[in-house]
Amino acid sequence: MGIRHDDDGLLESELLVPLAPGAEASPYLDREWGAVYKLFDLRTNGALGKKIELLPDSEGNFEVVLCDAVLSDTLEKLAVLNEAGALPTEILGLSESGGYLIVKQPLAYPRGDFESDRKTATTAIRGILPLFTGMRRTVAVIWVDNRAWLVSDLHERNIMRDSDGVPTIIDALTGPVPPSAMKHLPWLREAVEDARELRAGRPAVKRKRFEDVDNDSL
Repeated sequence: MGIRHDDDGLLESELLVPLAPGAEASPYLDREWGAVYKLFDLRTNGALGKKIELLPDSEGNFEVVLCDAVLSDTLEKLAVLNEAGALPTEILGLSESGGYLIVKQPLAYPRGDFESDRKTATTAIRGILPLFTGMRRTVAVIWVDNRAWLVSDLHERNIMRDSDGVPTIIDALTGPVPPSAMKHLPWLREAVEDARELRAGRPAVKRKRFEDVDNDSL
């Protein structure tokens, strides 16, 4: 791939075009083949990539927390997103030094309207976007490999379009849904049920919100 460290310890390539780096990886474009290689680097603290966890605070309110990931977490994330229906990702392996995890994706293209494209891209992974979570971060809930997962970090840079012009998720952060949160959060239980139905090819459950409440109770 022609990637090496320069005299200052920074990555450079004689064959590939560097793209804007993200928080987890440094991407490189192969113009000839229309492919992007992403290098997830091993940090000095042993972290490789990022993940999310749904944790309670001191008052018992749940919030999505960004955490350092290790190699197995990042491999799991890539596999889950690929299986869910995000932009296809091929795991190539580790560099000879062991300092980088290398993955490959087809080249993606600029998106259109962000909100519209994010909705389409989330639908493509059969994700549920709960409207009222009370949390600061936007999360989707998906069902993959017989488990419920949270998907976050669906910001503007992670939503693009594939070669057919279809909105897609090129990257995100994931984490399993903890059973403890399911017990305390009705919106999460409902989202998991709906995500499981969508993955099975069935429509999400239709639930009443205010129709079955009498006027005096509103």
